[in-house]
Amino acid sequence: MGSNPISSTSLIAKKFTSSQVQKFTTELLEKFISSRPEGLSKRTIEFYQYTLTNFVGYPMTPDGVGSYLKSLTCRNAKLRFYQSLKILFRWLHRNAYIPENPMEKVSPPKIQKKLLPAITEEQLQVLLEYCQNDRDIAMISFLWHSGVRVSEAARVRAKDFNWHEGTVIVLGKGNRFRKALAGNGMVRQWFSEHDSFELTAEGIQTILKILSRETGIHCNPHAFRRGFAVHQVKSGLSTRVVQALGGWETIAMVERYSKSLTFDDALQLYKQVNGSAV
Repeated sequence: MGSNPISSTSLIAKKFTSSQVQKFTTELLEKFISSRPEGLSKRTIEFYQYTLTNFVGYPMTPDGVGSYLKSLTCRNAKLRFYQSLKILFRWLHRNAYIPENPMEKVSPPKIQKKLLPAITEEQLQVLLEYCQNDRDIAMISFLWHSGVRVSEAARVRAKDFNWHEGTVIVLGKGNRFRKALAGNGMVRQWFSEHDSFELTAEGIQTILKILSRETGIHCNPHAFRRGFAVHQVKSGLSTRVVQALGGWETIAMVERYSKSLTFDDALQLYKQVNGSAV
């Protein structure tokens, strides 16, 4: 192998056997995408394409990765790009496309920790008052009382509910089924007469945008899921229990949401458990 950089077309023909600086190519991106396990969601594939396409042309070195991350203007979202690059370079190194993994020398981007919006019980009542029909009322109630993702709500059917148990089976992340809370009486009433919410995930998001504009409440899809978590923690459930109820893979996100718990909230919970005397 000579001292001149290898062309992008030859990268696909042979694996790297020297420490010579190489650049990431479209061909390598396509091979990485095609190597992903079967059953991976379309959204995950799109995530890889979104975070890695613009890395094409950058050197596959610590400096190259650093320059790419520095070029991004998405602030806290840089961490997602970093995580995507870690998966990519682990695959490149494991399959001998690069002699060493540059990510071992790249620190994760610093992010500004902030509490994201979470729908409170009071805000929920306002949103319900602005709903235009029974379907939207049931859908909003379901999102908040069950903590499900919008994609899960859009796919749920009447047969998936077990009202005796108070649960519903939803198809969640990773194309896996899980149990969730069924919601309240408004949800039950709707599904006693209908098979679904008759909305796609995009349709639900459109309704939420309209409600957000009309009420001034920041109610994007995940704000309901965060609201569910915060409400359950404030109601006295442990973060581990809330994690199981909401289907979070790790407890970290629930613990992050629970940071909004104030001393007064904690004091109220203490009194509920130990009586009114402090």
